Formats: sequence, structure tokens, C-alpha cells
Amino acid sequence: MLGLFGLMALGLIVVMVVTLVKNALLGKQLSKEDTFLSPIDIIIPFTAKSFCPIEEWKNSITELQKAMPQVRIHVLFDGPNNFLNGWEDIKSQSNNVEIHNFPMRPSHVEPVSWMLDQLSSKIQAQIVIIGDPEVVPQSPALSSIAKNVTEKKRNYFVLPQTAKQSILTEALSVLSPNLVLISFLGFQKWNRYLTHPLLGLSQGWIALGLKDFQEIDFKSVRLSNWKEALSRQWSTEKKKYYLAFGEKFLVRHYPETTRELYLKMKNDWKDLWLKRDRSGFWTYIGAVILWSYPLLCLTHPIWFMTSFSLLVLFRFFSKIVFQESWKAVLLHPLGCVALIGSLFWFLYEQATGKKA
Repeated sequence: MLGLFGLMALGLIVVMVVTLVKNALLGKQLSKEDTFLSPIDIIIPFTAKSFCPIEEWKNSITELQKAMPQVRIHVLFDGPNNFLNGWEDIKSQSNNVEIHNFPMRPSHVEPVSWMLDQLSSKIQAQIVIIGDPEVVPQSPALSSIAKNVTEKKRNYFVLPQTAKQSILTEALSVLSPNLVLISFLGFQKWNRYLTHPLLGLSQGWIALGLKDFQEIDFKSVRLSNWKEALSRQWSTEKKKYYLAFGEKFLVRHYPETTRELYLKMKNDWKDLWLKRDRSGFWTYIGAVILWSYPLLCLTHPIWFMTSFSLLVLFRFFSKIVFQESWKAVLLHPLGCVALIGSLFWFLYEQATGKKA
């Protein structure tokens, strides 16, 4: 039984390595050499559980005002939010920012898709970018992705670089759905049940032309995650999205302290479960087990060495894609232990009905 399970695990790790390399080679790398002078609308939706690095956004918008004054940033708030005051301060110092607060949202609708629907008629720029608030851009990222959308007539999901705030938090945060997504994306038969939920879990920006944005039926969205809903609509309409990589121009930030990040990891499991996103939940668990497989085979030298060698290769390429530090890569086992620990923390709360 161990041998059969081991062969399956090693086979899946090989699939992850091959898919990661293929997507890294096919994905568009954003370049500072690209220029784009037409208007761009950026939409940043917030919910109660959103995380946002305010200081990094302040620096980014100061740079954008000088480099790309044609960019408009629309910040959407689903009622009261801890980051609203910070964004009002940013708006007071910038002509590029508009804040849209929706305190009276109907209770039966999904917050982000409903807010996007309310805003859609006001969006007129040639390029529309919808992004997560923890992902912070520099002007080359916006110029490059807008130019590619326009010239290639493609929609892109842009994966960010990992922020290097501390070695430990970096090692924990890079083992995220972003890494699972790029390790499995590309299997057409799996898209609906596997990669669509992974896209919903991942942090990043979707860039598309105005016509494609206007054709999205936000009113029909019944899924809690707008990215998964959007990808499913595109699949039904036979539209494709392509991967792009933000290099150092699009950076994903995360809570600075290990305690905050660990609490977020536990809450991520809870959100997955409460949203009834079972395919995303079990796919992520499967990936965590594969990443942890050498730890599970310490008493079996052959399985340990084989899986360890494959994972070293896998993390070598993931380091190139997400530009994490080598020190953080070396802490991969610790990241796996923390992920498994956060899962058991969530399961304990579910079983006992109380907070740990």
C-alpha cells in the first residue's frame, strides 16, 4: 500500500514540476520596456476580510501619479472597513483615486460581484484591471500588461512576485494557492472542477479589454469568489485567459508578523470550508501533502530521497517564478509543518465548536 501511494505521490509531484515549468515558459513576463499611454481603470474591491498594505499603496500611487497620470484607481468598500480611513488619506493626496462605499448592499447577493456590477457603467477606459488589495503595482506592471492585452487581444491573470519582508513569513506565505494554481493550470479536463477554484483562491490581478469587461454578467454571479465566477463564464463562452508574471513590478504583500500570518492561514481554511468550495479545499490539502511528502517518508530512505529530489527541483523553478529568496526556499519543510498545523487548528475548532 505504501508503495502504491508513493508511486502516486511521486507521479503527481512530477506533474507539478512539468506543469510549473511549462507555465513559467509560456507565461508572459512583464517588462519595464513596454509603454502604454491610453487610459487604464484599476478596480480594487474590499470586503471585511481583505488585507491591504497601506504604506506600500501610498508609495505606489505617488509613483503612478508621476509616471502614469492616465490611470484611475477605483476602490470599492463593502460597508465599513478597517482600511477605509487609510484610503481616504491616500485620496486626499491623489487625483487618481476614487472611493466607492456601498453600506446598503442587499444581503442576498455576493459582495464583490454586486459592487462590480454597480460600478461597471462608470468604467470607460480601454484597459480594465481588477485586483486584490494585497497586490501592489509599479507603473511598469500596468504599462506592460495593458500593452499586451491591447496588442495580443488576450485576457491575463497576473501572478505577483512574493514580498521579501522576513524570511520566515516569506517561507510560509509562498506555499499558497498561487503555487498550486501554476502547478496544475493547463489540464483542460480539470479546468472546471480544479483550476477554476484555484484561480479563485489565488492572489493576483485580472487584466482585460473594456469590451470583455462590459460583457461580463455580474448579476448572474452566484459564487462567493468573483475570479472563479469570471473564469467559469469565460469557459462557457470559449474564452481563454493567459498567465503573466509581475516580476518585481507587481508584489504580493502579506501580514508582517508570523502570528498574524498564521492566523490568516487558519482562517483561509475556514473560508474555504464555509464557502463550500470543496474542490479547492481538497486540492489545496492534496498539494500540502505532496509538498510535505518527504517529511512523511523519513523512515523510508528510497521514498524520502526520491520525493525530496523532485521537490528540490520543483522549488528551484518556483523560486524563479515567484522570486522568493533562497533562504526562504530552505525553510520549505517549516512552511509545510505550519500549513499542516493551521489545518489541524481549523479542524480542532470545527470539531469542538470553540476557538483554540
